Amino acid sequence: MSTLVVMVVLLSAPVALAVPRLESRREATQDPERIAPFGLMLDAGIPEGAGLSVAFRPTRLVRLHLGATHNGIRAGGRAGLTLLPMRGWLTPAISLDFGHAQPADERRLERRLSDLSQPPVPSLERVGYTYVSALLGLEVRMPSRITFFVRGGLSFMELNAPGLEGLEEPFRRAISPAEEKPWTMRLIRPTAKLGFLLSFG
Repeated sequence: MSTLVVMVVLLSAPVALAVPRLESRREATQDPERIAPFGLMLDAGIPEGAGLSVAFRPTRLVRLHLGATHNGIRAGGRAGLTLLPMRGWLTPAISLDFGHAQPADERRLERRLSDLSQPPVPSLERVGYTYVSALLGLEVRMPSRITFFVRGGLSFMELNAPGLEGLEEPFRRAISPAEEKPWTMRLIRPTAKLGFLLSFG
């Protein structure tokens, strides 16, 4: 009888030790930050307009993103990082974004002016810009792997427009003499952004 009791104890010991391990593994697999390091981020804000980015979270504190933007006139690119100092379903977030949109060159502007089916060319179409934005906001993580966020802050912007002296004569009538010369402008302006992140992986 004692031998049987000893055998039962010896066989049940590995099972008892395996239960906490299974529980810890189950908690780890149910942690969205652990099983979903990648994400697809869709947002809208100023000055970049609408943005679509791929996100990667190498650690709990840092999220990186890289993607494309469109401000209603032309497309651009954007990269940045977000710091998440706290854990939980509601957390503050500190973001730093860097973006750029290339100005329209003479050839592209000539093609645009020669297409009479399109509306008149806006003066900002030939203006490119580079910006660095610092934002502070909140993120709300939902059980369905969707994270909503809202942010606000400041953007340092550099606007630039190339000279159009080489524009052909038929198209030069569509621009003013002041627009023929290149110019650069630097400014600081408020910025805001809202959007959501779908995590996967």
